[in-house]
Amino acid sequence: MSTKRNGVPEYEKADLDEPLFVLRAQDRLAPQVVRLYALVCTTHRVGPEKVESVRGVADQMDAWQKLHPPKLPD
Repeated sequence: MSTKRNGVPEYEKADLDEPLFVLRAQDRLAPQVVRLYALVCTTHRVGPEKVESVRGVADQMDAWQKLHPPKLPD
């Protein structure tokens, strides 16, 4: 799992001018959106390891939200 503390390898892979979209666990909608992304991945035949990894992030977001009050996006 990528966090601010342990770094975000995806940032290192991105070109300097490449647009990025970040979802944070504090966003009440984020786990649902990440699960939808996992579903779309399966329809495009993305490998099962990646799909499970994405679902795992959604689960981690759910767990975080149980400990911290989520909010709607700013």
